[in-house]
Amino acid sequence: MHIANSIQGASAPTDGARLFDPAEWLARYVELGGGYTVNPTSVCLHWSLRITEHERDALAQHERPLRRDLAKREAVKALLLASSPKEALSC
Repeated sequence: MHIANSIQGASAPTDGARLFDPAEWLARYVELGGGYTVNPTSVCLHWSLRITEHERDALAQHERPLRRDLAKREAVKALLLASSPKEALSC
């Protein structure tokens, strides 16, 4: 944004920047062919070795924001840990 616009109180530009939604990110990841494994304390994102190069590139590009931002990675992890069934403990 140009300095003059900020002084005049113009709103910030909307250049496609949105708040990160871990559920939306995960849904798109699965749609692209990705998968995940949830353990009691960890999450592992993965994809099949049999996907095409194009699919692999799309998944790698989609994962990029998580690789760059620990907060986003933790948000996806928290979502998966919260939504996965918990093993019942015997009394």
